[in-house]
Amino acid sequence: MTTTNRVPGIFIACGCFLFAIGIWTAAHAEIQFVEDYISFTQMAKRPLRNLPEREAWKKAAPEIVEIAIPRPNEDSGQPALWYNSQSDQPKPLLIVLHSWSDNYLQHYGIPYAVFAVKNDWIFMHPDFYGRFNNKDATGSEKAVQDVLLALEYAKANASVDESRIYLAGFSGGAMMSLIMVGRHPELFTAALASVPVYDLKDWYAYLSGSQLRYADGYQNDIRASCGGNPVSADQAGEECRRRSPSAYLPDARGREVQVYLCGGTRDPFVPPSHAIRAFNDLAEENDRISEEDFRYIDKTKSLPENLQGQGKTDPFFEKAGLPLVFKRKSNNATIALFDGGHDIVFNQGLHWLAQQQR
Repeated sequence: MTTTNRVPGIFIACGCFLFAIGIWTAAHAEIQFVEDYISFTQMAKRPLRNLPEREAWKKAAPEIVEIAIPRPNEDSGQPALWYNSQSDQPKPLLIVLHSWSDNYLQHYGIPYAVFAVKNDWIFMHPDFYGRFNNKDATGSEKAVQDVLLALEYAKANASVDESRIYLAGFSGGAMMSLIMVGRHPELFTAALASVPVYDLKDWYAYLSGSQLRYADGYQNDIRASCGGNPVSADQAGEECRRRSPSAYLPDARGREVQVYLCGGTRDPFVPPSHAIRAFNDLAEENDRISEEDFRYIDKTKSLPENLQGQGKTDPFFEKAGLPLVFKRKSNNATIALFDGGHDIVFNQGLHWLAQQQR
């Protein structure tokens, strides 16, 4: 009698196990990576970068379509690029946020779109008021609402796997990704933030003393967005604070959303301390990188002795010619520093995102 009762239980247990394995396998199917676009620097040198934006998208990712996402109380919708294969099974959603000086047609969004098509992910590339040179853009309330509208549109128009909703951004797009994570950690599974701007006021001050060719232009953008010089005017400084990840990221500490931060130790554009300080907001106190150490990295473009030897070889970084020199995980945050400048390793970030699931 005992044996007879146990047999169905064994079959049920085995069936549940196999079902669970099937779900895991479907969610973690072999990833097809992007072969033609390795890094920001490499892509900038490709002929595709010289094509007009719409022509470049049509050539590299013809499956992507332009849409307009309705905005409440506005006549014109938010422009965006969109891909959904229409397949029935729930799929990961990849929301890519454009960088500072461009809009939803940015060339550097193409690798993410190609990846999404290859792997049957849903792809969204919203505009959120375009280039960061006006008060409606640059982390504003309107820009935040635009990203939320893009998320709502995707959920309403595709079969989204809500356990796999991803954000990705580079530079200014990374800044916006971190703002979204800090303000709405419950909505996203994971966010990839490569060479992010962490604090607008601090970055403005850094640009003042830099020799960057375009420093004046970015300072003009910040003044136009925030209503003045944030260093000398209190109101503009407060406005920049409201538009910076530094104001919100601590609220995402220990939440389910996973955050991967990348910084280049030799980045002359956005110092690596911005990515490090974002990591510190999310990390356990004992895992944080000291101000003395991140100021040292900014100044010398190298690691202090006590942080050396903490970066394992990573084939994605190596292939891009940007070797990993430091990596640390704490709570829901990971920081990766590479030996390079203002850059991104596309496949490495996408590989990490593909592993994240609530």
